[in-house]
Amino acid sequence: MQVCHRDWLNALWTLKSLRAHCWSDFSLTVYLDFNVGPDVRSIFETHLLGIRIPRHEWLDEQVRLKLAPIAPTLAALWRAHHSPTLYKMVNAWICARNPRLLYLDPDVLFFAMPAELFDFIEKGSPEKVLGLFNVTRLPPADLADCGAFSVSESEVSEKYDLKLPRDFNAGIGVIQHDHIDWPFLEEVLATMRWIPDRTLLLDQTCLALLAARNGWERLDRKRYLVDEGAFCSETVAAHYFGSTRRDAFYVEGIPQVRWQNRH
Repeated sequence: MQVCHRDWLNALWTLKSLRAHCWSDFSLTVYLDFNVGPDVRSIFETHLLGIRIPRHEWLDEQVRLKLAPIAPTLAALWRAHHSPTLYKMVNAWICARNPRLLYLDPDVLFFAMPAELFDFIEKGSPEKVLGLFNVTRLPPADLADCGAFSVSESEVSEKYDLKLPRDFNAGIGVIQHDHIDWPFLEEVLATMRWIPDRTLLLDQTCLALLAARNGWERLDRKRYLVDEGAFCSETVAAHYFGSTRRDAFYVEGIPQVRWQNRH
């Protein structure tokens, strides 16, 4: 999980709501963005025992050793802190200890055991797919640009014969570590025109490119909500509060979490 100065408190709710429904401990790594105050580190370490918070100096060394030789453009973008979501994706790849890793945004709340996520982490997939991810409602087919990626969908289709999955969402996912193909992403992103003002969509774009090429599995939209749907403790496992419903994280989501803990 990547945390910035605006969402570190959200992240605590995300992780604690997840932990409340887990049957066992899990390895946890959180990346603190450059704008996060030093006191936040101690708060996370106090509330989440055993957490790993890698320091930027160590990550920088690992990027130079591991990523720069195979994806120099992306390594340079990481060092320039061009996109916080690229920073998150690269760091997750560097720090992963297992073949499959849970990839979370700090604006998710869990209301039941996310069995699908942990089953995938434990067993993987019989197919060689990128992983298991959230899905959104599909936009109209005649909409030229759905606004979900930092490169042009039509240009990707024309140049690489790949159709970016329009219902793909990286807010909740399990990634198979070996399927992150940095040389392929380097080739695409170093040669294609980028759409301005979409730096926050860079990890979603990278993962969607890999999903389009390798295949991916979808979470049930009725159990894993994305910016829509009503809460129901019997059916909903998690809710991702994206940009259109970010305020509902506190107005609707946290009251539901607190109500569950009292019952």
